[in-house]
This record gives sequence, C-alpha cells and structure tokens, in this order.
Amino acid sequence: MKKTALSLLLAAAALFSACGAAPDTTPSATPTPDPVAAAEPTPEPEPVRFPVGHLNDLGQQPDACWNTGEALYELQDVSGNTPEGRVMKTDYATLTQTVYCSVPGCTHDSDACPAYLASDFCTSVMVVDGVVYTYPTELTSVAPDAICRIDPASGKTVVASVPDSIPEHCMFYWCDEYALYGAKFGYTPIKHQPNTLYRWDWKNGTVQTIQLLPDEKIVAHDGACFLTCHIAVDEPWPNFATNEQEEAILQHAVWEYSWLDPADGTRELICTQPYVYGSFFGYYDGKICYYGNFRNANTLEQQVDVLCFDTADGQEKTLMENWPCDTSAFVPPTFYPAFSGQSAPLVCAIKNMQTQTYMVDVNTGSWSPLRMLGGIGVQPVAVTDNGRWVVSFSPQERIDPVYHEYLLYDPQVCLAGGSPIAAFAMYTGE
Repeated sequence: MKKTALSLLLAAAALFSACGAAPDTTPSATPTPDPVAAAEPTPEPEPVRFPVGHLNDLGQQPDACWNTGEALYELQDVSGNTPEGRVMKTDYATLTQTVYCSVPGCTHDSDACPAYLASDFCTSVMVVDGVVYTYPTELTSVAPDAICRIDPASGKTVVASVPDSIPEHCMFYWCDEYALYGAKFGYTPIKHQPNTLYRWDWKNGTVQTIQLLPDEKIVAHDGACFLTCHIAVDEPWPNFATNEQEEAILQHAVWEYSWLDPADGTRELICTQPYVYGSFFGYYDGKICYYGNFRNANTLEQQVDVLCFDTADGQEKTLMENWPCDTSAFVPPTFYPAFSGQSAPLVCAIKNMQTQTYMVDVNTGSWSPLRMLGGIGVQPVAVTDNGRWVVSFSPQERIDPVYHEYLLYDPQVCLAGGSPIAAFAMYTGE
C-alpha cells in the first residue's frame, strides 16, 4: 500500500516536471518600444566659393592707367577730333613712352597695328600675368563687347565676350587675377533699393551675382575682401518720401561698415557710426576714415575733423583736425603696382578753385604742397618697384586736357618741392 502511494507521487512529480509550470493566463503588457532618435537637422549647404586673388582698382577714364611696377600702360587719343586710341607703354627703366607695338614700319593708325583702337570709348587697359588686355569699362551701345589680348608683334585676339547675363550700364570698378567686378552704381532705378555686384570670371566665362543691401556701396578693399558702407535705418522708407521725411529718418540712421567676401557673398560687420558723422573718407592700413565732429555746420565757418576706426584695436581716433571743407581729396587708384595688396598712405588734395596740389600723409596729418609745373601742381601717378614716384603734369602750352607728361622723382624730394631725377621721353608721333 505504501509502495503504491509512493509510486503515484513519483509519477505525478515526473509529469509536472515534464510539462513545466502551468501557463500564466494574465494578459501581458505591451512591450515599450525603444526610443527613436530625433532626426538630425538637414545641414545648410555651404556657400559656393569662387577663387579671389588680390583685389585691385580699375582706373576710370580719362585718367585710366595700369601700373605693373616696371611700366605704366594707358590709352592715348590718336587725335582730339576722333574716337581713335592707342595702347601706350611708359617704361620706368628706359624712361621712354612708346606705342605698345613692335610691328616693323607700323604707323599706329589702323587695325594693322596691335595697339590701335578704332574707338576707345568705355575702354581701358589691364595687365594680368604679364599679358596686356583691353576691356570694357562700362557696358553701353558704344562700348566694346569683349576682352582682347594685345600681342605687340602679332595683333589683337578676342579672349572673352561679355555674357548676356551682365546688364547694360554695368560699370567695372575692380578686378583680381581671375575676374572683373562691377555694378550699376548710379543707375539704381529707385532710391533705397538693393543693388547687385557682378563677378565676371572672364577666363572661364561664368558670372556670379552678389546681392548688395539697400544703400550699400563698395568703398575700398583689403586683400580678398571688399569694404562696404551701408546706411541702416530703424524704420522703412516711405514711398515717395519728401526731403523732410528722409532727413527725419536719417537723424537716427547709422553707417554700417562691413567686410564683404566676394567668394561667397558673406558679410562681417566691423563697426557702426552715426549717420550725422558724415561720409566715408578713405581706408588706409586697417583704418576706416570718415568725417566727424562737425562744428558750425552749413555755415561759412564750418569745421570738420577726419576720424578713423582702427580695426586693429577697435578704437575710434582723430586722424586729422580741421579738414578744409573746400577741399576735394582722392587717392590715385594705380599708385601701387597692381595686385601688390598695398594701399596708399597718402592722399592727393586740391582746394576748390585752386590749382595747387597737396599730398596729405594720413599717418601724421602733415600736408605737403607739390611743385607747380605748367601752372598746376604735379600729381603722383605710380610707385615703381624700387620705390620711386612717377608724377604727371600738363604743360601750360598744350591745350588738350588729356595730354600729360611724366617725371621720375624721389618721394621725399617731391614732397619737399625739389627737382625730379629725370623726365620721361614722351611719344610724339614720330
């Protein structure tokens, strides 16, 4: 009897072991899914960049010329009664000016001459990688529609035609080793509207556009960036604003100075100054110069200083006190050799209604009257590779206003009113 009971217990235990535990009839909870990672934001595309070399001013007619450090290239009228022109070269080593042509027996007055142009309207000359080119300065109905290479021995060759995407009246003001840069300054149809900077890479035929802000202008450059000046206001301009409305808005406006990178169109704000300070004066060695500290404004006794914002230390400084309000100032755009990256530390100044020319040292504020020749002061045009000055003057007996002659000067002697090292032998047509 005990054996039978024991056998039943062992059999039940074996059955339980073989079948496992009884199933749990409690409904199971829905498993929690693994957390889904947040979608990565789509990165903004990197701005497309283009090669930018050493930005350089393009001279404007009638005084447009190109300084290589070894020679000066420019256009000269064949006569005062026709639009014909010639490419001229003034060599600093030989002290001679010649037509840029080496064809034997050439008379330089027809298309047989490499340097001859049937019309030099809206045309100028540049030198890139040792090669001389002519290019259109403004796109008009009388302007050339191409860039031409000038070979003094064999002639002219078209190397790039103006693309249709560049509008009429675009003026080319700057260049680098790759492209021309221009805009329709002065042709904006409506005030306070944005403008466009056009970059024409004439070596590969492409055109890039860079949007400029309303009331933004390119005033200088340094290295591979443009310096822009923009009028920023805190309220929208009304349509067809009266002079009184504009003046009221401008009382609270500021000048914004920024670096514009033409490679991708990005800007970096440098500084802001009250609009009432006055307009841009110049840019020299990292200093943004502008008028300020007006006293007795809009009177005959008006006085103004030239102030500057030094980008090196972020400080505003007084550069020159009591700048004569009746004086115009400019910097010769070809003063230093092209693509050298140097900016002139000197300003040419001419007092209105006078013929005297001064050179103003922006580092010291000193004024130096230049020597008078032919009834007017000489004007520095270019610095040679060895640091000498080429200056121009117009002989009093010549009535053609485009004509000028050149002298070679030691800079300190020129500033002291002394005599030149030598005179250039100018081309006389013979």
